[in-house]
Amino acid sequence: MFKGLDLTSWLLYTREPITDRRMQYLNQSSYHGQFNWTRTYFSDSTFLSIYGLLIPRKRPQKDYEQIYHRKKYDVAWFVSKCSTSSSREDYVHKMSTFVQVHVYGGCGNFSCGSGGFDMGGSRDECLHKLSEEYKFYLSFENSFCRDYVTEKFFNVFPDINVIPVVRGGAMYERLSSPDTYINAKDFTSPEELGRYLQELSRNKTQYLKMLQKKDEYDKIFPQHNAGCELCQAAHTRSPRHVFDDVYSWLTRPGNCWPPDDLSTN
Repeated sequence: MFKGLDLTSWLLYTREPITDRRMQYLNQSSYHGQFNWTRTYFSDSTFLSIYGLLIPRKRPQKDYEQIYHRKKYDVAWFVSKCSTSSSREDYVHKMSTFVQVHVYGGCGNFSCGSGGFDMGGSRDECLHKLSEEYKFYLSFENSFCRDYVTEKFFNVFPDINVIPVVRGGAMYERLSSPDTYINAKDFTSPEELGRYLQELSRNKTQYLKMLQKKDEYDKIFPQHNAGCELCQAAHTRSPRHVFDDVYSWLTRPGNCWPPDDLSTN
C-alpha cells in the first residue's frame, strides 16, 4: 500500500496514564528525536485517543418512579486494581463510613457472574444488576491526569439507570452537563461526599431529576476510523514534527498530579 513512499514515522500510542510504570521505558536517550506523532488522551496530542463522547438525544419514556422504588442499595464500585496513584481505595474506605459501598471484582467481596467487567462478572450481567439495584456508581480513575477519562465514566450511558460519581483529573463539565453526574472535587472530603450521597439517595425528587437529565445523553465511540486517520496522515502530513524528548512531553508539569482530597489526619 505504501510502496515507493517514504512513510517512516514513529507514533506514540497510549491510553494509559503516565503514572503507569511501563511509561518509564520511554525515558531513555535512544528515543530522543525519534517520535513524530502522539496518540493519547491529552487534548493536545497529534491524534486524540478517547474512550467515548456524549451527544444530546431525546429522553426516552420511562417509569422513573418504578425505577427508584426497585433500587435496593446506594453505591456500587467495580474495580480490579486495588492500589492506585490516585489513592481511590483510601477515598472509598473513608467515604464508606457514611454511605454503603458494595465493591465488586478483585478488590471486593461482591460479584455478578464469572470474569469480565473488572473481574466482577460479565459486562451485561453486571450492568443490568447495577441498573436495577443501585442508585450510584463510582467512576473513580486510577490516576489524576489532565483529560484522562476511561470507560468507567461512559459505561453507564445511555440507559443504565444509575448516577455516576466521578473522581479524576478531567474537566467533566466538557463531557456532560454537571447535573448528570456527581464530582468528588466539589466536596471537601470523602466523608462529606458520603453524607451527600446518603442524603440524595433518600431524596427521590432530586435523584430522579438527575437521572432524567442523564437520560438526555447518548454515547458514541469515535475510534472506528483511527486507522484511516493515520493512513491519511502518513500520505499527506509533511514535513513531520519531531519530538526532541517524547517522555518529557508526556511528563510535563500539570499533566498528572497526586491526590489532594485526602486528609492526612
